[in-house]
Amino acid sequence: MLKTIKISLCMLGLAAAALGPVSHVYADKNDQEASKSYQMLNRASFDNYIAMFNAKNPQAFEAYFADDMRMQNGHLVLNGIPAVKEHYHKIWSLMKEELNVVNYVSDGSSLAVEMKTHFTVMHDSDNSPFGKVKKGENFDYHGVIIYKINHMGKFNDIKVAYLDFTRTTDGVTQSLGIVH
Repeated sequence: MLKTIKISLCMLGLAAAALGPVSHVYADKNDQEASKSYQMLNRASFDNYIAMFNAKNPQAFEAYFADDMRMQNGHLVLNGIPAVKEHYHKIWSLMKEELNVVNYVSDGSSLAVEMKTHFTVMHDSDNSPFGKVKKGENFDYHGVIIYKINHMGKFNDIKVAYLDFTRTTDGVTQSLGIVH
């Protein structure tokens, strides 16, 4: 029974540590950042962000992105929450988008995920972020996303890399290719 209590207390301590602020140690003691308390973005919090995103809730951006955030997806660079909201409004007004996390790794100041994302076109458009699309088409992204996390526990830099990106039209799937 004592062993069970010790294990339970240990697990409780680990859970509390994952949820609480974390102080980082810096080699340069003069660094102002050294005195700040860092908020840890844990897996449960990230899963909440994914759920909000999948629900097309733009509040996810205010909740999880720093005001001065930067997102790079190939040659597309978005600076600040308003630019991200505008970009996803264009996608979400035409498509259902669903993110699925395959792998998750975090050290507190960086987070990396292997992601699979499925897009279903709901309306024809000649001018979507993916070019001309028609209702019923599907796009599938498979890649790696790296998030840098600031002292407030918010994403301030996001980099999207592709392993594969496909388009399925009338049952025919075609790879859109990867730049070498």
